[in-house]
Amino acid sequence: MSGAARPAPGEHAEVRSLLGAWLLDACSDGESSAVAAHLERCAACAAEVRHLYPAAVALADPPPYDDATALPGAARNPPGSPRSPHDRVTALAFARRPPAPRAVPPHLRPYTDQVATLDAVLRDLADAEWSTLTVEGWTVVQLVAHLAATDGLLAEGLDAGARGPLGQAGDSVRDRTRACTAWAADQAPASVHRAWRAQADVLRAALLGDGGGTAVGPERLVSLGGAPPLAVAHHAAARAFETWIHARDIALRTGRRLPPPTSRSLSLMCDFGVRLLPLAMRLRGTPLGDRVLHLELTGRSGDTWLLTEPGRSSPQGPPDARLVLDAVEFCLLTGDRRTPAEAAALARVSGDTTLADEALAAAPAFAGP
Repeated sequence: MSGAARPAPGEHAEVRSLLGAWLLDACSDGESSAVAAHLERCAACAAEVRHLYPAAVALADPPPYDDATALPGAARNPPGSPRSPHDRVTALAFARRPPAPRAVPPHLRPYTDQVATLDAVLRDLADAEWSTLTVEGWTVVQLVAHLAATDGLLAEGLDAGARGPLGQAGDSVRDRTRACTAWAADQAPASVHRAWRAQADVLRAALLGDGGGTAVGPERLVSLGGAPPLAVAHHAAARAFETWIHARDIALRTGRRLPPPTSRSLSLMCDFGVRLLPLAMRLRGTPLGDRVLHLELTGRSGDTWLLTEPGRSSPQGPPDARLVLDAVEFCLLTGDRRTPAEAAALARVSGDTTLADEALAAAPAFAGP
């Protein structure tokens, strides 16, 4: 805080009047940006937000897509019981975001937010819950180690010196994950939690520029474990997405409910998935070709895209099909947490239904463990 710029005259009173609306995600984009920028340099307002956040959560309806019955065997609080796990996680998630000493660029904010949320979930787990099975036959311990493995590879791709606590084994996501999950199986939960968080902090530092240097530009191309290079902004969206989807895996399996991603975070994660969709359709043998798909994601995101075959000029006529789906449901589909059939039952389609079905079937093509 000591090196942060002081709020401008009159800014404090203006932003303070917006804090309640901001907590309920009811501000405009301009107002939200102003509040976020102010919280970076005003400890008093940041403390007030952390104090008010549990009350704002209590006013919000539980998000239906995080119903604990969504996974077999997941615990669920009986009707009328206190929502303490949800309250603790949401309050802790925000409490882990104190005023930052330097601004986080918009394309990196979703990742830092999801790290804070997962950190809160892990802090709320009892030791015995770390052995709960999640996905891929992994326990919570092993799933957290997998996240650290992928974060470590990206950190090293950004900066050869950015080696975290688990950054010494394996040059691909698969090999690094195998080494890290094997290591984690014999560790105490607190050790794995600390190692993952330390690795996430190393990645954040590499993205922002070590030693107060210039942040890595969002367009810089970086290869992750030998895969084709992607822009840093897309890597950051992918890390935010995977951290969110696995935090959700852990929360559902341990009977907790997560706060939903902010609309801005959700928009960036959706955009990353949509950009991969034409390639996914090509890999499945159902390329767009001359067809055009109008994709609309509703809810907290509210974005639309006209999808064409890569390299094709902008379409002149109407799209061949229009597909409308909730943004969170699209993310769950791309993360292989919803089947194409389940997504189709929730979608609205007009025009070429075969094209819409092919897009839904291709969406999970790049889902990893």
